Amino acid sequence: MMVHVNGCDVFVSSGGMAWHDERKTLVLLHGAGMDRTVWVLLARYFARHGFNVVTPDLPAHGASQGEVLESIDAQAAHLWDLLDALQRDHALPDTPVILGGHSMGALSAIAAAGLQPLRVEQLLLLGAGYPMAVGQALLDAAKANTQAAVDMIALYSHSFASQIGHNAVAGISVQNSAMALLERSAPGVLYADLQACNAYTGLAQAAANIGPGKCTLIAGDADRMTPLKMSNKLVAQLRGELVVLNSCGHMLMSEQPEQTLQAVRRVLLS
Repeated sequence: MMVHVNGCDVFVSSGGMAWHDERKTLVLLHGAGMDRTVWVLLARYFARHGFNVVTPDLPAHGASQGEVLESIDAQAAHLWDLLDALQRDHALPDTPVILGGHSMGALSAIAAAGLQPLRVEQLLLLGAGYPMAVGQALLDAAKANTQAAVDMIALYSHSFASQIGHNAVAGISVQNSAMALLERSAPGVLYADLQACNAYTGLAQAAANIGPGKCTLIAGDADRMTPLKMSNKLVAQLRGELVVLNSCGHMLMSEQPEQTLQAVRRVLLS
């Protein structure tokens, strides 16, 4: 559905199911240069297992219009404006919210929870670390809109097995699929997203507002975009739990879909 928020039309998917008054809401936020389609498996599964699912495209991403949001804090504020609009105009119930996000989306979820902690029951983070520093070479390539930016992300985001064609679904290259999605980004969008990650310094304040015990971080053991060292630092500051997936890089949802689904099931359905 299209939702009008702050002067632009934003596309939101519900995982293919109607929302119900008695259910909690699971929000899933995509990463840099990507869109809601990275959540297809998890969104469809949890929409059919007791949750109201909200998977939006950020402005200037996917099917959403508008200008790219150039900071994590701006993305967090936008999220609450979007959820308010969905509750006001599109019958999304005002029930407890679980904020989930991958990579940049994880930082947005943290910042949003820090803004309105009483509205957030739980944080579910995937492929995240802190600080989420981005190398100058990648920033320069993204700013110039060159193929090198996509190539670097593909190389550092995938485990060796994924790079040589391993996939549970025959005939699919998860690395090529990720590259194709990144290549669809409009000029300037990937750079703005990466720069937003690189510049974010608000974790300490957000963590103080959120409080302990609300966060689970799922990470890949072969992630070179947000290495486990950075994931451990993030979990320590949020006083949460770290779950590590084997033979998995940064793109958890496509590289290890079954491991990722089972890890999220244990968090949300246990």
